[in-house]
Formats: sequence, structure tokens, C-alpha cells
Amino acid sequence: MTPFTLQAEQPWLVAAIGAALLALCLWQLVAERGRRLAWLRRTALVVLAVAMALRPAIPGGEVPTASIQARVFVMVDTSQSIAAEDFGGEPRLTGVQEDVVEIARAFAGADIAVISFDSQAALRVPLTDDGSAVIEMVRALRPEIAVRSRGTSVAIAHELLRTELERSEAADPSSPAVVFYLGDGEHTADGEPESFGDVAGLVDRGLVLGYGTPQGGRMQASGFDTSGEPQYVQDPAGGDAISRIDEGRLRGIAGQLGVSYLHRAPGLPIADALGPMAAADGEAELDRTEESRLELAWAFGAPLALLLGWEGLSLARTLRASRGQLTGEER
Repeated sequence: MTPFTLQAEQPWLVAAIGAALLALCLWQLVAERGRRLAWLRRTALVVLAVAMALRPAIPGGEVPTASIQARVFVMVDTSQSIAAEDFGGEPRLTGVQEDVVEIARAFAGADIAVISFDSQAALRVPLTDDGSAVIEMVRALRPEIAVRSRGTSVAIAHELLRTELERSEAADPSSPAVVFYLGDGEHTADGEPESFGDVAGLVDRGLVLGYGTPQGGRMQASGFDTSGEPQYVQDPAGGDAISRIDEGRLRGIAGQLGVSYLHRAPGLPIADALGPMAAADGEAELDRTEESRLELAWAFGAPLALLLGWEGLSLARTLRASRGQLTGEER
């Protein structure tokens, strides 16, 4: 994996222009000794601008490269219960994140959207064919902050999913819709959840993936504690609260959507389940990836903006002084 690269389309042209400007600045730095600070600032401006234009990048993971035509909707449970530590001793969210990476790789080139749901639903990533953006966003997901949790409906994302399915179908009716629901089935909101039955006609394929065990696990609380000691959600009756998977609800959701249910556990491959769904959209090669690059140009933005502001203030003072001299001469 190449450790450092330049992403500019014409790096030699950028470098040539930068070298010419830098030579001019250095010449002025020597020639105008009374204004060295100004020319030092301009030299730094040129260096930062050239560095930004060259678009330096370092390795940033892998990006799927195969191409599949489909509209893929990934629904991810981010309620407090997804932090339960019964996925081989790890939080359930760990398994969810690993499976989303596999989904993005299996459906490389397809348009993928991510919806998260806890006490509310949110469209985290609109439909995009940028698999790396989907992977990085899901890896950054965290469970809902415990003190803010007001109960979660397993179907709270129902309306958002239907809206996105209808909108995407109107824009691209030829692409099949594939829906993945990843959660533990724990319903803590008041009343029964809505049914996904009314969106089944908009779904061509998909899976409901379940995480957790009947024995359950305790949940490390999400919040702002910085003491270093893990804090766990407490049961009102005393002791650590325990979250357990509700496979009955998950199977029910799968039935409403017209897709299959699959329980997930550490070490169980998901590629066998994803392959047939992805292959049904064409002869795409699965598991092909290329090196992803993380651009560093943004890091030069802040110092460049500060130096430009300094240069602007200096120019304003010079103009003000010149105007004052002209006014004095006229008098």
C-alpha cells in the first residue's frame, strides 16, 4: 500500500507554477529587507496553496470496486440496547458494523443509503455509490446516549424508509430495492410498533439481521463520562440492566417486509447470504476492492485562511495609509 500520494490531476503544472511564485517571493524577501515579515507571510501562503492544490493523500482503507445496479437501504439500530455486550463479549454494534462493511462490499457500485433508528429515525447517508463513505459513517456510529433515551420502537424508521423507497423508485424504477434491517428487536416504546407490511411491495430483496442472545448482556452507557471507568445502564430494580434479543419481533419484521431472517453471531460468515442477492443484479465480481485514499488538503485550509486574513488586513492598512498621504498632499 503506497504510504503517500498526490491526487492533483496535473501535479507537475501545479508544482511549476508554485516554484515560480516561490522564487518570486524569495527574491522579494532578499530585495526588500524592510518588508521581510510581509514576504515571509506571502511565501507561507504560496507553500500552503501549492500543498493544497497537490491534494496529498495517505491510505484510508478499502473501497469496493465491483459494479451492481440496485438501491440498497441499510437500517441500523442505534438504540441503547445495541451496546449490550453479548456478541462474543463485544457490543452488538460491533457485529452490526462488520456486517455493514460486508454489505457495502457485496453491493459495490450500487446506490446505498443508511438509516439509523433509536428514539428517532435519521437518514445518515442518502443513496450514494460511494461505498467508502457508507463504511466510514457506520464505523463512526455510536449508541444513543443513555440519559436521552426515551424508549425505542422497532418500527420508528418505517415512515422514513417508505419515503426513501418511493422517492428512489420514482427516480430509478429499473433498479431493484434491497432492504437490510439490522437490530436486536427490543421494543421499549409505548404501544405496538407499526407494521412494515405496507412497504413490502416496494422491496425486491433483503434480510433482517438479528444481534444478541436470549441470555442477554449488560449495556455500557453512552454519555459524557470521562473518568475512564465503564458505566453500565442500571435496572430500576437494582443492578445492571440486561438487554435480550427479541427474535420473535425480528422474524415478524422479516415477514412484513417479505424477506428472510438471519441470526448473527461472531465468526459466522454473511457472504453466503449476500452473494445470491447481489449476483441477481448482474454478473458483478464480489469482494473486489481498491486502495482508498484519505486526502489531507483540508488540513491546510485553516492556516491558509488565517494568512489570507492577515494579508487582507495588511493590505487594508497600506491602502488607508496611502489615502491619508494623498489627502495630506492635497491640503
